[in-house]
Amino acid sequence: MDQSQNLTVTVKTDFRETYDKLANCDIDIEIKKASKHRSMDANNYLWYLCGEIAKASSKYATDGKNDVYREAIRAKGEWEPLMVREEAVDTFIRRWSQKGTGWFAEVVDDYVPDNAYDDVMGDKQTYKVVHAYYGSSTYDTMAMSKIIDYVVILANDLDIPTMTDKEREKLLVAWGKKVEHE
Repeated sequence: MDQSQNLTVTVKTDFRETYDKLANCDIDIEIKKASKHRSMDANNYLWYLCGEIAKASSKYATDGKNDVYREAIRAKGEWEPLMVREEAVDTFIRRWSQKGTGWFAEVVDDYVPDNAYDDVMGDKQTYKVVHAYYGSSTYDTMAMSKIIDYVVILANDLDIPTMTDKEREKLLVAWGKKVEHE
């Protein structure tokens, strides 16, 4: 007894080119319950939550989801402490920040070493201690997990729905595999 069934599929985008390529081929189609987060990777989920948090809180009115993202990077992300000559600080920060939203730098302290004399003028060289933050695109699974966990806490505080721990773990495992292959 043949148990074949005919189904009609509606595609939301222009599928004609793909259809033409597959018209004379056997194809597989999987049907399963739709999941809101199925197509998200860890980075997309992070940005999704940053956007939802920005919408829900007036604290992030200046630059919205970018402010949320930078807050998370500042709180739980990776950074380098650097000593930068005072006169080079603005240029360094501007150039570092050109790498992307999560790549920012900020002055956290002054520093004048005891033996930092300029050979020409005899003046002491002054430095600034700068924290240079890395964008999450360079993070491994553990570092990305810290950022996402931080943003999830912010979202939960604002009653924004988040993934379960198990769903987040799946995203991070996939993130780790992707990062390893790049």
